Amino acid sequence: MFIKRKVQWIAAALAATIASTAGAAGTTTVTGNVAAWVKGAAKIGTATSNTSVTIAVDLTLRNVAGLKTLVAQVSSPKSSTYGRYLTNEEFASLYAPASADVSAVKSMLEQAGMANVTVGPHGAYVSATATVGQLTKAFDIDQNLYAFHGMTLRANTKAPSIPASLGGKVLFIEGLDDSYRLRKPLHQSAYAGKLVAPSAGHADSESGSSVTPPPVSDNNASPYCNKYFGSGALVADLSTGADVYGAALPWLNCGYVPSQIQAAYGLNQVKYNGAGVTVAIVDAYASPTLLADSNQYFAHYGVSKLVTGVNFNEIIPEGIYNVSPSEECEPYDWWGEQSLDVQALHGAAPGANILFIGSRDCGTSLDIALQNVLYNHLADVVTNSWSDGGESLSPGQQAADDQALLAGAAQGMTVLFSSGDDGDLAALNGIASGTWPATSPYVTGVGGTTLEILDSSGAKAEYGWGGYYDYFNDVTVNSAHSVTDSGVETTSAFGYTFDAYTFFAGSGGGISLLESQPSYQAAVVPAYLAVTLNLASGYSETLPEPMRVSPDVAMDADPYTGYLIGESYTIAGNAVLDAGCTPTSKTVEYCEQSYGGTSLASPLFAGVVAVMNQKRLAAGEPVVGFANPLLYGAGSKGNGVALNNPINQIVAPTEGLGFLQAFHTSTTNLKEFGAIIMTANSAPFLIVTSPYALEVCGLPLCLGLDDVFNFTSLSPAALPPTPAGYNDVTGLGVPWVPKLVDTE
Repeated sequence: MFIKRKVQWIAAALAATIASTAGAAGTTTVTGNVAAWVKGAAKIGTATSNTSVTIAVDLTLRNVAGLKTLVAQVSSPKSSTYGRYLTNEEFASLYAPASADVSAVKSMLEQAGMANVTVGPHGAYVSATATVGQLTKAFDIDQNLYAFHGMTLRANTKAPSIPASLGGKVLFIEGLDDSYRLRKPLHQSAYAGKLVAPSAGHADSESGSSVTPPPVSDNNASPYCNKYFGSGALVADLSTGADVYGAALPWLNCGYVPSQIQAAYGLNQVKYNGAGVTVAIVDAYASPTLLADSNQYFAHYGVSKLVTGVNFNEIIPEGIYNVSPSEECEPYDWWGEQSLDVQALHGAAPGANILFIGSRDCGTSLDIALQNVLYNHLADVVTNSWSDGGESLSPGQQAADDQALLAGAAQGMTVLFSSGDDGDLAALNGIASGTWPATSPYVTGVGGTTLEILDSSGAKAEYGWGGYYDYFNDVTVNSAHSVTDSGVETTSAFGYTFDAYTFFAGSGGGISLLESQPSYQAAVVPAYLAVTLNLASGYSETLPEPMRVSPDVAMDADPYTGYLIGESYTIAGNAVLDAGCTPTSKTVEYCEQSYGGTSLASPLFAGVVAVMNQKRLAAGEPVVGFANPLLYGAGSKGNGVALNNPINQIVAPTEGLGFLQAFHTSTTNLKEFGAIIMTANSAPFLIVTSPYALEVCGLPLCLGLDDVFNFTSLSPAALPPTPAGYNDVTGLGVPWVPKLVDTE
């Protein structure tokens, strides 16, 4: 019954129109303005009336149907009008809301007593600062508190009312709920083990900011790691076998540097580096040390520096460096995201111009920042490394986001979003799906891989990213080549013995619960992926029509084969946490650590698109623009990373893959280590292989809990087949730049 109700809800959501319906005399209500997650949350109180929030009233563009048609035509290489993008002025003249409607919305907010009322580009939105009390009065709504996913979130259950004269003119009112708190950046540290507690930080009087970097909290890098995974890779001999992985395991990757990534994807084999192309990075907050950290990193690895006003610019709110570290959106976490975004992008395409956009928070302000980029056409490519953690958004938010993305596509902008780091979300949300905004049909969703670079030529093995970890018992790390242990941890259930592997992180992807299948996916995505709903319980249901599936492409994302980045931290004050870091002042140190997540994959692919655009501009051709029709036309041939296609499919491994990592067990002793095994793409949950045991954790249960590459496998024959040309972990596959730059 649960599944049938879920399908009915999806069908209703698909059929819902974001229209206005008549309410009390002289007013109308804006439907689609209640977040989907509220239905599954428990009400625990009423929001405080004097709480301050940022809102944005999104207006409906004129002739949205015509805009969709135009985007389809200018984005398809098969169209006679391919690449004939609109200028910013042309877009405004054809699609901007009527100025009288914009003025009416502005007056409505001002008359309600709201502050900082501001009209956005082309009148696409009007933003303001309001109190909860003003919201309840101005829009005749409730403002309640709910318990959801371990948080207390504010939300409305009643559709907002607006003057009848604005009926059909207002699309969505952002900020009536706290859905933004489900949003998060998508980077992962190369550490799945038990973190040691950081020391307290200290204010840095030399930084010029009252907010200082946090102390490093997960600098537990293994003392041994691999630069390459080919012959000569550093391997440890275990005193016991590690399941299907054997008794000899390679250490994890040290963290790739720009030259290695360029070689792995052929960026070093073309004469283009993204020069003349602007790539925008949109994030919440702004790291006060972003530029200095990045240039210290680039100097270390032979990459040209970023210079403000030349190849690096910022649009950030005033006073953003002094934001409180205790804010709900966790500014420190976003600072690390920004270091990864900038350093990955510039490392892949050092000629591109970077425009960094920071917002006041990760809620309405972040949406406004992205809309400003899209409606003002501030960049050729936009990379976004954050997600909503699923699709529990309101239909109005979905429509407003799609509308802004259409505006960008009409003007020839490529918009990328990371596809997520939690697999298919079944374990978190109870139902397998992709994550918004990567599931929008007007976004290029970027998934993740595990990238094993074999040597300096860029030769590689690459698989869909899905990591599980387990601890070794009674560990002594004797040397780089010798580890004494008594086996991996196990547990028991139903009378059988299980390995105690825990899901760490993996490429997001899967079916959308909101968006129908776009035409560019119809002939490529396997039919069963587009119509099958999988639940964490192991059951599934077939939908009446095919839906959008994400991601579209992929690049390296596994932190165990991750990317080295440099950041500033407050000196922690103990040898373990500060190991390998370089003091830059009395209280601050610069540290380099390996990071991954689809937050790495998205800026890497942004660099690839910048390189493609430079080549196109040099040849007098239009830029890539909305990339999906081009990418699906170029698609892979299902032959793995053979490097003879613009995009090469990622296939399942033929054997279990694992990495070894040592981690500190003491905050004071640099020589005390435990050890974990991190699997890549396959985890042997079961030691017993009876049919009953496979029912406990095998097809379809383990498939539903993550994705096709994270299937429990004790033999290559047990691996599920890889769909030809596309899968919902890595999409079409990974780019091979020498071929991709010539794709028309």
